Amino acid sequence: MPYVINILRIPKAGKTFELLEGMKAAHAATGRPGGITVPISGANPNNTRPALVSMVRGFDTLDDVDSFHNAFISNAEAQKRQMALEELCDKNNYVISETLASPESSEGYEATVVSRVVMTAKPGKAPELIKELLDIREKVGGDNKAGISRPITGPIGAVRVTTLGTSLQDLDNKRAETVKHTGGVGDLISASPVRYLGRIVYRNQA
Repeated sequence: MPYVINILRIPKAGKTFELLEGMKAAHAATGRPGGITVPISGANPNNTRPALVSMVRGFDTLDDVDSFHNAFISNAEAQKRQMALEELCDKNNYVISETLASPESSEGYEATVVSRVVMTAKPGKAPELIKELLDIREKVGGDNKAGISRPITGPIGAVRVTTLGTSLQDLDNKRAETVKHTGGVGDLISASPVRYLGRIVYRNQA
């Protein structure tokens, strides 16, 4: 299964756009595909401000992730870039996730916004939840299908559903269609899912 690394950074007050420009430069320096999103609507009112999210893709195996980290540990310039970014933040977090199904888009489809829905399965129900979400993905799909992934750390049953859209209305239309097929999900999760909305402001097609 492929893997992705999400880097979440909550900027200090007044540092959001300085941080964003630094994140773009740091992402470009990786030479790997991915992108950066800025928050549209915060999901956690207890945070001073929502996180900017940098997603780095292109890891086919965990060995590739190891190689990426080993290269970083031996690269002083890369370390300086990351430490400079961390100084602009109140909080930083890094999450490696296994991709169970990648987002799919039709040719020419240019996404500008993204919805990330995070949920946690009841103990022992993670395989059933994943199967249910994969089934829903196929029912809703069409030419543009959601991505499904799970972090390799944190709550064992956590799963993330990522949906791309051309606008907030497009995302809402997809949400409304998805809800028609989610009847079995409620019995498999331990709490209400949490939704995050972001705007795509940087892409690296490397």
